[in-house]
Amino acid sequence: MRRLWRYLLWIRRTPWPAYAAGIFLCNLGGALGVGLFLTLLPLEGLTGFVELPAPIVAGLTGYIIVAVVAGIATTYVLFRRVLIWQRHRDRIRPASVRRLVLRIPVYQAILGAVIWMIGVIAFGAIATAQDPRLGAVVAITSGLGGAIVALMTYFIAERLVRPVATEVLTRQMPEESLEPPVSQRLLLTWLLTSGVPAVGILLVLIAQDRGFFTDDGADVIPAITVLASVAVITGVVGTMLMSMSIVDPIRDLTEAVNRVRRGDTEIRVPIYDGSEMGVLQAGFNEMMRGLRERQRVRDLFGRYVGAEVARKALEEKPTLGGEDRLVAVLFVDVIGSTKFAVDNPPETVVRELNAFFEHVVDCVHRNRGIINKFQGDAALAVFGAPLPLDDAAGHALAAARELRQELRDLTLSAGIGVAAGHVVAGHIGARDRFEYTVIGDAVNQAARLTELAKDTPGGVLATAATVRRAHDDEQARWTSLKSVELRGRKHMTQLARPIRPTLADRS
Repeated sequence: MRRLWRYLLWIRRTPWPAYAAGIFLCNLGGALGVGLFLTLLPLEGLTGFVELPAPIVAGLTGYIIVAVVAGIATTYVLFRRVLIWQRHRDRIRPASVRRLVLRIPVYQAILGAVIWMIGVIAFGAIATAQDPRLGAVVAITSGLGGAIVALMTYFIAERLVRPVATEVLTRQMPEESLEPPVSQRLLLTWLLTSGVPAVGILLVLIAQDRGFFTDDGADVIPAITVLASVAVITGVVGTMLMSMSIVDPIRDLTEAVNRVRRGDTEIRVPIYDGSEMGVLQAGFNEMMRGLRERQRVRDLFGRYVGAEVARKALEEKPTLGGEDRLVAVLFVDVIGSTKFAVDNPPETVVRELNAFFEHVVDCVHRNRGIINKFQGDAALAVFGAPLPLDDAAGHALAAARELRQELRDLTLSAGIGVAAGHVVAGHIGARDRFEYTVIGDAVNQAARLTELAKDTPGGVLATAATVRRAHDDEQARWTSLKSVELRGRKHMTQLARPIRPTLADRS
């Protein structure tokens, strides 16, 4: 008993009570509508249903009870796997549940049509035994009413089963379409909600014209009024339910697109339709999954090679080779890194290096440069490649000055060298593994200047030629030094270093 009570409580928290009530009320409304129409037809014998022998009345009453019980039992048997899956996800294969959930509206409509067809045959046979004309009217009226109820049942089931469909279709959309296409649903909606009542009105008028009714001047206006009311009600309700089955997914997609425009790439739309609309919902989620993956790859790629290099590689197919570019190169190398690594545990070394390079990266990016590579305790930054940059020398010199100030309070100190000149910039390596880099005299000069800067007050050196390439404001912040012969070079190179900030501000 306790287990049954828990099961009933669980059922109460699901859409199934509303589902059962909606299907029952739909069939009840259809039966009442058919009965009202029949009682208003001016045909002798229609009121004789209440005067039938007790066994027949009992049989008809028993059929209604049996139909309700059989409908509930059959519905439970058909959808039992869905109920089990909702409570115990590991007992039922998700693929079979996905197919079943999307077929629930169709199965429910077919089940309702079968039950109504049995009733049409039973009631038609009983009425025919009393009067053949009465049997024909009952059979036609009940058949058309059952068709309308079956359509309404489909739309009610499709609407109320959406929470379950959304739950089961979260991971994957079935490959085949499991519901009628939208075009067929639109056509059936019009035929059964507007066409069927119109056919009924036409049949009543033809029957009156042919003398089918008892009196030649029989009043068929009440019956036609009922049919017209049915046409209006079913037309409005059917069109509303049909439009909701199309508009709701479109509204979800529109809202999702607007959120994507605002930068929300984590959005996904619920999937609850087995026709083209469901394919569209699943396609949007798949597209967003690809977009998130592309964004993740781009972000990860950018962390390794730099945001600009990653953007250019994604926008155009990279090829091996390079081009001559005028760039400025900034080289940063930690002072005493070997001794620091020996005197401290690895965790401390890594933490301090990461804090050091955090400042380097921020400063370089702030001045529109890229970090081309990290070499152990050193970093190479490039200004003017891969994207062209006006006054690359000025930006590199400004970054060197700012970086000197930011590194003062850190545990690690560094030498900074800046040089500008023509280099070959491009993708270097093999066809299956290459990297974007710069090769040229300016790179070598920056590396040699970094070695000298470690023993120079302030720790920053540049070539005088690089300073002369910068704009006037930046030149005013540097002062020329003596000329030296850098290691590996055969001619002298004049050096420059930043002047004190107070003098630069005066200038």
